[in-house]
Amino acid sequence: MKKVLRYLARHKYATTIIVFVALIAWLDSNSLYNRYLLYKEECALQSEIDAYRAQYQRDTRLYMELQRDPNAVVRIAREKYYMKNDNEDVYVFEDETTK
Repeated sequence: MKKVLRYLARHKYATTIIVFVALIAWLDSNSLYNRYLLYKEECALQSEIDAYRAQYQRDTRLYMELQRDPNAVVRIAREKYYMKNDNEDVYVFEDETTK
């Protein structure tokens, strides 16, 4: 133990720098590790925000189209919900690539 204390006393500046780096990197509440985790979370949330913005734009375009074109309601009902008239049959073909 005396050897360790003598070594630390001789190299007090290096010891101080090592303790400071350890404090900054791992032990502090604002450590580099915590900052990295927060950065990853921010990136994930930003990509989620971008996805919601794209979805909002698609829905807005669809809403405007429904407001302008009365035939759009019929077209969307047929395409998305497979609705049909009484005298029609609906056949749904799926691509093998979508499976």
